Amino acid sequence: MIEHRKGISVAILLIMAPPLVTLIATAHQMIGTGGDGLIRARAVTASASPAAPAAAGPAAPPQAAAPTSAPPKPATPVPGRSAQDFSASRPEWENFLRDADPQAGKQLAANGKPAAGVQACVACHGQAGITPTGGIFPNLAGLSSEYLAKQLADFRSGTRVQPLMNTVARALTEQEIGQLAAYYGTLAGPPMHVGEFGGEAARKLDVQGDGTRALPACANCHGLRGMGEGPLLPRLAGQSREYFVDQMNAFRSGSRQNDDVGVMRAFAQRLTDSEIQALAAYYAGPAPKPQ
Repeated sequence: MIEHRKGISVAILLIMAPPLVTLIATAHQMIGTGGDGLIRARAVTASASPAAPAAAGPAAPPQAAAPTSAPPKPATPVPGRSAQDFSASRPEWENFLRDADPQAGKQLAANGKPAAGVQACVACHGQAGITPTGGIFPNLAGLSSEYLAKQLADFRSGTRVQPLMNTVARALTEQEIGQLAAYYGTLAGPPMHVGEFGGEAARKLDVQGDGTRALPACANCHGLRGMGEGPLLPRLAGQSREYFVDQMNAFRSGSRQNDDVGVMRAFAQRLTDSEIQALAAYYAGPAPKPQ
């Protein structure tokens, strides 16, 4: 029995010995660093410059003390945002809309800017922002001021390419872009006939999408019945078939690239020609009658 107890004691001692030795060694190392606490940063002292050897011959006359150096210049601010700036980044075109006057935009839309070679907006987009005979000119009525300001800013910078609109937008000031966007943003969109044409294939793409091709429902971004969802996701309801097809083909080919992170370019490439035609008819409704 005694030998058995001795064996247990030895086994316990062998188990406890390694961690006990490690603990003692660690404590010794921590205490041995000196200072106010167990662990402190080691002080780094600048090494003194070696003294120059004395020159042979007569002692040199004492030199005047070096003039005090000028105070350091303040650091030049680095362009861009600070690493400590956690405020939301805002697009530049938002400033165009600040205090924008819709009435001034209405006058500009009706008369243009002849001195700069800009024709009246109503010549292509209709008197009330609705193109009377369809075609590739979009209806501006029913679109948000934010969306219109962004598109005009993109035309102005060349982020969105369309030769006529690039020329027009570059001839407009930032204030004028804001005024036009504010004006058209007040206009009601064209009558809705969503779903009357286009067939079941278009309706399914609008409401359900196609998960096998990673195509979400169009309504997820453009709202139920294509009425738009948020300030930058445009209304599709009432746009002409020609304009819808033209823009989808532009996204497919990459000639239009101002979509957010390329989502429309990706989706358009997964649609067939017949599906694009069906969606165009689905959102447009009956073709307008010539006036």
